[in-house]
Amino acid sequence: MRDEIAFFINQESGSGEAPRVADAAAGTLAGLTVRKNLPRSSIDLTRACQELDPSKTRAAVVFGGDGTQSYALRGLIESGIPLYPFPTGTANDLAQDQGITGCRSQLEKLLHSESIEEVRVLEVNGIPFSTVSGIGIGADLCEEYNELRARHRMFKKASQRMNCEIYSALALKHILKNWGKGLRVRVTREGLSEEMTLSALMICNQANLAGNLTVAPGQSKHSNTFTVLIHPGVCGMKTVRGLGSMKFGRIDSSFITYKTDHIRIESLSGAPITVFGDGEILTRSPVLEFRAFPKKLRVFRA
Repeated sequence: MRDEIAFFINQESGSGEAPRVADAAAGTLAGLTVRKNLPRSSIDLTRACQELDPSKTRAAVVFGGDGTQSYALRGLIESGIPLYPFPTGTANDLAQDQGITGCRSQLEKLLHSESIEEVRVLEVNGIPFSTVSGIGIGADLCEEYNELRARHRMFKKASQRMNCEIYSALALKHILKNWGKGLRVRVTREGLSEEMTLSALMICNQANLAGNLTVAPGQSKHSNTFTVLIHPGVCGMKTVRGLGSMKFGRIDSSFITYKTDHIRIESLSGAPITVFGDGEILTRSPVLEFRAFPKKLRVFRA
């Protein structure tokens, strides 16, 4: 009988309140056996999720932000054990998209009712991700953002309250740093190939990024295609205006946008391209292949 609930707790997520939140949540789950896990690293989290027994485990409740969820889903997507993304991180885009609020009564209700759906996740070079990925300015700011959170406790606390604002400030910083520069790439999709210079490119599996930045209006994880958003040209004033427009819920006309089910991106210089996704750096490679992951993720939905 599947009456075990596996709790995975990222003790460093958000403001560090995940252990306390998890203890309180466990107390509401009458009739279910809760097994708590405190992974020491992201690799340990993926491995522990892989080792869960599907015949005994009803759900994996993962306390953390999008980065934590990303490493958890890598282990869960093969077993079919459903993910409950309990939002205790800085960015919780997956949980928000699923209607998960972090309310203990909601957790109890959804676990007992088994309100689960299958959603499509994407992959880059075989690495799955669930929300938004990309290259260029987005990857640069993601890398610095995570480094600052790891080094400075005050920055980590501030990011809890001003997530979108901090992303915007870092984006402006990197645009200024790379003013007049851009990535030279070859983009291939559906038989069409084009060489271009770009300042940012995003692969969108859902509509929003960082809580309230609109990147792909109407995009759903149930669609057979994902949204590609490209800002062509070097970093400059158009990049500032283009990315700034997202804060007001619109996509600037300077963007190239289309839907596809596969895209290949090649570095024309041969240098590795850094890729972010789910709030983490996913890989670095001179050739990137984005497509749907072969298996779907089972995830709770409110």
